[in-house]
Amino acid sequence: MERYDENELRYIQNVGHFDESASVFLARQLTHVRAQVLRVKKAPLNAFTLFPVQTDIPEGAETAIQRTYDSVGIAEIISNYADDLPRVDLVAKEDSVKVMNLGDAYGWNEKEIKNAQFAQVNLTADKALAARRAMDVKINKIAFRGDAKHKIVGFLDNANISSYALPTDGTGSSTRFSDKTEDQVIRDVNNIIRAVPLQTHEVEQINTLAFAPTVYAYLATTRLSNTETTLLSFLQKVHPEVTRWMSVGELEGAGTAGKNMIIGGNFTPEYIKLEIPQRFQQLPVERRNLEYIVNCVASIVGVTVTMPLAFVKVEGA
Repeated sequence: MERYDENELRYIQNVGHFDESASVFLARQLTHVRAQVLRVKKAPLNAFTLFPVQTDIPEGAETAIQRTYDSVGIAEIISNYADDLPRVDLVAKEDSVKVMNLGDAYGWNEKEIKNAQFAQVNLTADKALAARRAMDVKINKIAFRGDAKHKIVGFLDNANISSYALPTDGTGSSTRFSDKTEDQVIRDVNNIIRAVPLQTHEVEQINTLAFAPTVYAYLATTRLSNTETTLLSFLQKVHPEVTRWMSVGELEGAGTAGKNMIIGGNFTPEYIKLEIPQRFQQLPVERRNLEYIVNCVASIVGVTVTMPLAFVKVEGA
């Protein structure tokens, strides 16, 4: 038999007018639904797979420190008595950023609860699952585009990340891959991958390339002349250092004037992280009028990029 929270049962009995049987039923159903929400796995939104997720900021913190490095430190050969060892922790900027709280809620009215008890069926978890999904959708949006109202900068709008300008030598001076020869496309992707090593003096390299789905599909379905090899397969073979080639829907039409985007970089936690102090929490039930409501909360800082030189953005592919 499903267990329940004793404190929640006492609350239901004190604030409502259910009899003991109905109160126990609701308490058990709340435990059942909460467990389902945590157990059910849905296809993750792209922010949770593209960016390393960090949850090390303590719950309840109101601010966090973001550190941004503007150069790549390199160790040097030293003498036995050297006292001027090169520093590799020079911070270009240290900002205090606000931890933003998110919230939504789900619940059932008394009629729904009584009907479920009478039919001896569980309350549906659909509302609770929708509440969690809505929270994840908001976190995903903030990760890519930020929230101007609350002064959160998303990854795509981070002014510290450099941009690579695609050559305008496609048909009609186009920058789009679909308007270029296969040699031009290979050149462009090679140059995107080379952008990070060049701007870090060969210290860093790209390990991830994310494409707007239209661009990814073109690379994945367009064959090199007189071969069975696609452009994507060829590029993956010649660039083993790039371990992730991703189709990311949030990049479709995300650039200036609706242009498709490509992003590349060293997506390791040392250089970038999606900071979520609290992913999703369901609070104790509250009775409001004829409904029993479960408030849900989360908190987010956003995407912190500690080494902007390890990333590059591209528009117009």
